[in-house]
Amino acid sequence: MQHDVLSLDELGADELKEVEANGVKLLLARDGDRVFATGATCTHKGAPLKNGTRIGNRVICPWHHAMFDLESGFHCEPPGQGCLARFETRIENGRILVEVPEDTDGHRPEVEVSERRTGGSKVFAIVGTGAAALACAQELVRRGFDGRIVMIGKEDAPPYDRTDLSKAYLQGKKGKDDLPLATREALSDLGIERVHGTVAAIDAAEKMLKIEGSGAPSELRYDACFAAPGSGSSMLPLDNTDMPNVMTLRSLKDGEALRQASEDEKEIVIIGSGFIGMEAAAALVQRDKTVTVVTPEEAPFAKKWGEEVAGQIADQHREKGVTLKTGAKVEAIEATDGMAIAVRLEGGERVQAGLFVLAVGAKPNLEIFGDLAKDGGVSVDGTLKAAEGLWAGGDVASFPLPGRGYATRIEHWRVAEQHGRHAAGAMLGEAEPFAGIPFFWSAQYGPIHYVGHAKDFDDIHIEGDLGEGSYTAYYVKDSKVVAGLGRGKADKTAELHALMLSQPTPSAASLKDAGWDPSALIGR
Repeated sequence: MQHDVLSLDELGADELKEVEANGVKLLLARDGDRVFATGATCTHKGAPLKNGTRIGNRVICPWHHAMFDLESGFHCEPPGQGCLARFETRIENGRILVEVPEDTDGHRPEVEVSERRTGGSKVFAIVGTGAAALACAQELVRRGFDGRIVMIGKEDAPPYDRTDLSKAYLQGKKGKDDLPLATREALSDLGIERVHGTVAAIDAAEKMLKIEGSGAPSELRYDACFAAPGSGSSMLPLDNTDMPNVMTLRSLKDGEALRQASEDEKEIVIIGSGFIGMEAAAALVQRDKTVTVVTPEEAPFAKKWGEEVAGQIADQHREKGVTLKTGAKVEAIEATDGMAIAVRLEGGERVQAGLFVLAVGAKPNLEIFGDLAKDGGVSVDGTLKAAEGLWAGGDVASFPLPGRGYATRIEHWRVAEQHGRHAAGAMLGEAEPFAGIPFFWSAQYGPIHYVGHAKDFDDIHIEGDLGEGSYTAYYVKDSKVVAGLGRGKADKTAELHALMLSQPTPSAASLKDAGWDPSALIGR
């Protein structure tokens, strides 16, 4: 049924406008005399795309930087599951008419079952069952691969949103049923085989996986393989880390155990001040827990983001009630009667609690790669290829970063999804190098957005009000902006992300001349 939704004159040339028809929220965008209509909310967390950043006929979500094509609704870049529904439009007597069918919610599947082709003889293996693995499998289906797609991993759960474990899930705002990215049934319908087992080794020369697990095949020969085994938790070289009330947070199983244990404990010590540790601190203190963070750093994130930004984040944690013991090293975990009771710091101070969280970093799962794993990662080329027939992505991959002249590992969920998508194309013969812009978010009493990558920096330029938590910090190296961090209303990271799509390291002088407004440089 057609709906008259707006006058054409009311839709600006570069505007994104939300309207409603037949109970469905629509996003309208104009391209000359053409008008596009898609679903109006992001398929990741439901953000209103009218507040997104437009680059030509694409839009970047304002919350977590998913990207969609405004003409087709296609989900161009992660995160999220699903494309935007596309609605037919026409202009009549200066009015915009949109055809809105019954029974639509503005979204459509990431990939349709009808797109799955069969009959081919090739075997494409995917090591891992996380977001990168799912992205690779779905992209293979979308691109028409007609052979077997076999996904192998030790977790029994379907692919799930690992980022929520230390955020909404630990805070109690989401349940276990809210975490899956795709159901087992959906994977089966797409012809994606799921093997519950542990890949013990990848024999790249023989193109063979060695698998351990009850009911799993001991070997699987492949024609192409994408390996994204992720990371485990780093551990402290101390006694009593195996006590039942000393926990880590990397997997769904970890998350369930920590959430359950934290129900009955008031005093909680978190050892480590990385993203998982500080997100867990924020989640738990908002549940009225007494939280102490112990860290050897003088300020969490100071090395990564600079002292001013780190100070703002630390001050906010303290204002919310978190006790930060900085510059403090744990000398021992004390236990009695089979339970940890305190951590003892160098210098003798004891911090007692009923629950302890080890958040001292990630340990990439590199053992399966054998000699391919060197210097803490697996080196890959621009297409993410590690060896003939083998591609690697996510936490384990040291990949060439566009515009930087160096390779690096990035342990962030969205980058892993980008890798999965790109690897699928490479497995099918595409030779284009990976050109994705890194982006991640953290939730610590509100979002922290970070786009780009700064291995180090010469200067930080801050626009906005640091004290109020509303600012963008621009990280400058060799007169180029290599990364940006944003918080609050003055967050410009979506606009910087849009600029980086064409200029991965834009000129700091150009941004300064533009009043540090990246949107003024988009398209130049």
